[in-house]
Amino acid sequence: MPVEAPRMAVVVTTIGKGDFLEDYHASALREQVLDRVTFYVIPDRKTPPQLYARCAQFQSRGLKIVCPTLQGQQAFLDRVGFGGLVPFDSDNRRNIGYLMALASDAEAIISIDDDNYCRDGEDFFTEHAVVTADSVTGPEVKTTDGWFNLCRMMDVEPAGTYPRGYPYHRRHAAQETVTVETTARVTINAGLWLGEPDLDGMSWLVAPARAHALEREELLLGPHTWSPINTQNTALHRDCVAGYYFARMGYPLAGMMSIDRYGDILSGYLVQACAKHLGHYIRAGTPAVDHRRNSHHYLRDATHEMGCVWLMEDLTAWLTELQLSGSDYAEVYASLAEELDHAAERFRGFVWTEATRGYLHQLAYCMRRWIKSCAVAEEMREAVTVAA
Repeated sequence: MPVEAPRMAVVVTTIGKGDFLEDYHASALREQVLDRVTFYVIPDRKTPPQLYARCAQFQSRGLKIVCPTLQGQQAFLDRVGFGGLVPFDSDNRRNIGYLMALASDAEAIISIDDDNYCRDGEDFFTEHAVVTADSVTGPEVKTTDGWFNLCRMMDVEPAGTYPRGYPYHRRHAAQETVTVETTARVTINAGLWLGEPDLDGMSWLVAPARAHALEREELLLGPHTWSPINTQNTALHRDCVAGYYFARMGYPLAGMMSIDRYGDILSGYLVQACAKHLGHYIRAGTPAVDHRRNSHHYLRDATHEMGCVWLMEDLTAWLTELQLSGSDYAEVYASLAEELDHAAERFRGFVWTEATRGYLHQLAYCMRRWIKSCAVAEEMREAVTVAA
C-alpha cells in the first residue's frame, strides 16, 4: 500500500437525502484522509432538496463534496462532448460523476451506491487505495472453468448463492479451485457487501440471502478468472475510467423483455476484458460495506432484468475468448467497441432480434464517444494539476 494516501474520488448517484454521508465522513476522519477524498454526489430530477442541505452540512465539517445542479451537470457534459447521451431518472448519470472525477486530480475513483454504508473499524479508503499501488502480493484464485463466485468469500445463507450477473450456464457446475501467491498490478478493487448481497431479482424471489461476514479478506483474479463486478463499493485506478462507461439501460426488446438493471454489470465485464488484456489484476474482498438495500419490487426487477440475463449468457462466453489490441485502456476499449459492432451481427438465438443487435451497436457508439470525452476530462485534469 502507498505510504501516503492517494487522492481519491467517490462517485454516487442518489434520489435520497444523503444519509450515507455520515458513515463515510466518520471513516475519512478516522483514517486521516479527509483532505485526500472528494465526493461527487450526482442528484437527479427526483432528488429532494434535503440532499443539498446535507451536502452543505458535511462540507462545513471538512468533507469535500461536489454536488452539481442539473444545469451544472448538463453544462459539464456539453463541455466534455457527452451531452445528449445521459438520460434523466437513471443510474446512467453515474457517468457524470466518473467524468468529473477524471477531470480532477484523483488517482483512485471509488463507486458506491447510496445504500452502501461503511462498517465500523473498516478502513474503507485505505483498502481501496490498493488500486494505486505499483504492485500487490496476495492469493490469486484459479478455477478449472475460469469463473469464480465472489459470494464464496462470505458466510452467506443459503449456500450456493451467486452474485447478480454471474452467468446462469456457469452456475452449479463442477469446479476445482486453487490459490497461488502472486505479485501483480491491481487496477480494480471489488469490495464486497454484507447484510443483503448483490443478487438478481430471480434470486431474491426464490432464495433470498443474508451475508453475515467475510470468510476471505482478499483474492486476486488474474487473466483467466472472471466474475461479475458491479458499481457498489468498487474502486478503479483513474486509467481504467476510459474503459468504464456505465452502459445505458432501459432498451426495449420483444414482448415483456427489456435490457435493464445491468448497466454496472455490463460495464464491469467490459473493463475487466480491458484489464485482462493489459495484464492487470482485479482484487476482491475488503473493504466490505453494509448493504442496507433500498426498497425493491423483486418480481418487477426480475422481469426487467430478464433481457440482460439472456444477453450475459452469450456476451460472457464471447468475452472470455476475445482477443483485443491496444496498449492502454482507451486503445483497448476502442478495440472492444469495434469487436462488439462486428459480433452484434453474428450472435444467434431467440433473444438476438434486430432490437438487440441495435442495442449493441448503440453501446459501441457510446463507448467511442466515451473515450473522446475521457480524453477531454484528462486535459481538464492536467490544467488542475498545473494550477495546483
